[in-house]
Amino acid sequence: MKIISTLLLSSLFSLSLLAFDGSRLSISATGSASELKIEVDGRQMTMKDNSITLGYLGEGRHDVKIFREAKRSRSNFGRREIIYNNSVFLKRGFHLDITVNRFGKVLVDERRMDLDDEWYNDQDEYYDNEDGWGHGKNVMNTREMDQVKQSLRKEWFENNRLTSAKFILDKNNVTTAQVKELMSLFTFENNKLELAKYAYSKTVDQKSYFQVMDALTFSSSKEELARFIRESR
Repeated sequence: MKIISTLLLSSLFSLSLLAFDGSRLSISATGSASELKIEVDGRQMTMKDNSITLGYLGEGRHDVKIFREAKRSRSNFGRREIIYNNSVFLKRGFHLDITVNRFGKVLVDERRMDLDDEWYNDQDEYYDNEDGWGHGKNVMNTREMDQVKQSLRKEWFENNRLTSAKFILDKNNVTTAQVKELMSLFTFENNKLELAKYAYSKTVDQKSYFQVMDALTFSSSKEELARFIRESR
């Protein structure tokens, strides 16, 4: 059984790499009429209106290159003008912003992400999910959540299943509805309650977290969770 648990954790770790890691990178240009192009870790990406935000990159170093096509002439036909070519380090829970001003100067800034900050929530952010580009807060998409649930169901013992679920939560953010989905995979009330407590800090819509109580059976458990939420705020 220990071998099975190890294999499951390895599988869940692979899934966590596909999901969001809590780091964010933005690249934009101000006052530039020419269209910039970027490469991140060797992958060329399209910028819309000279702006892009990537919310699925893992924590660690990433190679970033910003360039534009050089003005056409016989001597430089097909060549690219490199504006920025460097390695950046993304930290979990931080948003790294790279801005190119109208004079071609590159400014790099970093800010801790705070989902309760009105300034932060007013910003446009994008993530790559199965529906294309949309608004989000680093939560797992439907496909990833289904993969996680399918893997967790293969774990026979609930204690091992709970350990695996916590492992996934360490790597990803979730919604209140997704927490309820995970809780439905457990039979024992104490495991449901422990998971609900553990998932609270990783939930992006905490104002709706009272809905999680519907997944609990006993009033004592609901009262304990309510007390935990009050003390965590």
